Amino acid sequence: MAEINTALIGKEYPPYAVTVERVKIKEFARAIGAASEWGDLIAPPTFAVTFRDETADTGALLRDLGTDISRILHGEQEFELFRPLQPGETYLCRARIVDIYQKTGRSGSMAFVIRETAIADRANEIVATMRHVTIIRL
Repeated sequence: MAEINTALIGKEYPPYAVTVERVKIKEFARAIGAASEWGDLIAPPTFAVTFRDETADTGALLRDLGTDISRILHGEQEFELFRPLQPGETYLCRARIVDIYQKTGRSGSMAFVIRETAIADRANEIVATMRHVTIIRL
């Protein structure tokens, strides 16, 4: 059975900044069929999934793990919001690998890589956390 390098647990990727644009919230809300009942634009809870950076994206993770996109599946994803994401605000995202484990099922061996991205405001207060599971067929 192939092994995944569990020494990557705890690896932090370089932080990256994301500025939330009002038009992007509108596009995302329209795509998922969400509308604000408060009369102004509020980012839907899953909007943070649009926060991307080349240094902390799936490509960098796959290079670190020594695998390619043909072997991965999207696992679960969860969002924990402490305050709504505001249009016009810039947030600092910090991604890290929090766990890696392996399981063997009917389809063979798989590795589960759990990443967590903390999203902080200008005062460095965490406003949201994303957790993402990437499944790798070994």
